[in-house]
Amino acid sequence: MLVPLKRHALALPALSLLLLATFQAAAAAQALPGKELWLFGGGERICSSVEPEYCEVSQQQAAQQFFAGQQAQTSKTFRCDKNSLQLLQQLPHWPVDAAPQARRLQVLQALSAKQNQILSAAELEQLADQLKLNGDEQSAIEDSCEIRPQRPDGSTARMAVYWPGTYAVTQDLFQGFIASARERRQLRQPQTPVTQKPRLLLITASSYNPYEWVDYYQQLFQAAGADVDWLPLEPALSQQAQPWDCNAIEAGRLKHSGQLRRAERYPELAAQQQKLCRDPKAMAALVEQADVVFINGGDQSLTLRALTGPDGKWLALTERLLQRVRFEAVPLGGSSAGNAVQSGRPLADIAMISGGRSSHALQYGALAHDIDAPLCRLTQSCGKVLADEQLTYRPQGGLQLFSLGIADTHFRERNREGRLLRLVQDAKAPAGFGVDEATVLRARFARDQDGNGQEAMLEVRGSGAVWIIDRTAARGDLALNTGSAHLAGLRVSRLLPGDTLHWLPGSKTSHSEGPGSAGQNNAVQYQGQLTCGTPPRLPAAQVDADTYAPLVQPGFSVRWQLGHEGQVAACQRSDGRWHYVAQPLSLQLTATKG
Repeated sequence: MLVPLKRHALALPALSLLLLATFQAAAAAQALPGKELWLFGGGERICSSVEPEYCEVSQQQAAQQFFAGQQAQTSKTFRCDKNSLQLLQQLPHWPVDAAPQARRLQVLQALSAKQNQILSAAELEQLADQLKLNGDEQSAIEDSCEIRPQRPDGSTARMAVYWPGTYAVTQDLFQGFIASARERRQLRQPQTPVTQKPRLLLITASSYNPYEWVDYYQQLFQAAGADVDWLPLEPALSQQAQPWDCNAIEAGRLKHSGQLRRAERYPELAAQQQKLCRDPKAMAALVEQADVVFINGGDQSLTLRALTGPDGKWLALTERLLQRVRFEAVPLGGSSAGNAVQSGRPLADIAMISGGRSSHALQYGALAHDIDAPLCRLTQSCGKVLADEQLTYRPQGGLQLFSLGIADTHFRERNREGRLLRLVQDAKAPAGFGVDEATVLRARFARDQDGNGQEAMLEVRGSGAVWIIDRTAARGDLALNTGSAHLAGLRVSRLLPGDTLHWLPGSKTSHSEGPGSAGQNNAVQYQGQLTCGTPPRLPAAQVDADTYAPLVQPGFSVRWQLGHEGQVAACQRSDGRWHYVAQPLSLQLTATKG
């Protein structure tokens, strides 16, 4: 059909404007920087009503007055009433025991003797010890009997965060995170007023109870300078076939997260979740308008189950969120589990750590294993029974955003050098990055086509350190098949706040053996800048002696060797902490009797 010429004349300018707008948007996207990730090590010391011990000493009195004025929740209390006891009786595999009926009667009688009495957390813990309850059994009692704290107006009492009482070094971590989000938003949307607060998308799916820390993080990030939206995903929702049955969330929590009666305990947040569940467009809008994303701590396996469907594939919401982080300059941060879940790179050997302890890991190695849901013994859904200390991992990684290596958390505080090194070696990852508590590793990636970059500027903030192990030139293995094992050719760095590292993708060229440079035939290049300048060469025995001390355990011994020819290029901070870059490291394991 012929179209009048006059209509063509009107359409061409509109089409031109559309093409121009599309071109400008594409050009703007090309100008945006690469992804930016903030890996918090966990244990951030926030002054709050539930952790007042983290309040600055000079602010403790003011903090207590603030908490009282807010009518804040300060602790958990419990009362096992008739409904609580009936709920526990209805759990077919509680308590977990070889002779469940006799044990069930014993535990229920003990709880009935305290029916309707108000118990503190310490008193319930004492009762659990007397009854020899394991963690799963005690958790079921806590959920069934927890009292909803209420204000005089009938609303739920919330945790309260007192920002002025939080130490400046901790404030700087969160304010820096939000400031970066604001700067990157201005690159993406230069027309937005600089004074407008960035919108932070909060994901609390790492917690067994996704409601518990919502108020806490909302107040924390509001104080740090952001407006906060909560994305209420959790496994009991996302593991349903779509369209989701919003009425089935509460019933699905025991199976997926080991939780009971959470909607009763947090009615306002449950109502908010229900509203968004019934309005998928509103939930998608939260992802679209986010300037920055934060994932809380807990269990990274739960985080992944909340962000995937029952088929194991990303939810559409998750795919869009990851796209925005990779290509649209939206920074993503996470603490503890929210840090570890960031690991991975498509089609690469970068796993996600999911559990384990160093001593067990060095002796027995790592196991690729899908972690069971919490309290799986109560639902008879556990898979292979493993030792609690077993080092486990997800081979395909987590969110596949931190594409340089495997990330680990609570690092020096829990002596995790051994477990991270063993996982990096067993999973054949190029590197591992362990972040101490109250510390952040900020990774700013160079922009690339697929968002899976291997070039990044790394910066340490906070009060602890980041330990980096590079195995790309490693020789040997850690299998104790012949009674001993030796792994050499490793390069190790420990960075303190203010230190930076430029990480570059692989090339098989030679580099200088000077301090701060990666070694010969290394598949990774990097150049470090320490706040102390060029470190002196020191006797290896005096550098980081606690970390690399010999270890003797029943059945095996561990011997580390740091440095080259007995020397290490390193410098020491005033508090005794060491920092160094790309120093040689080897490890000897020996099987022993006993």
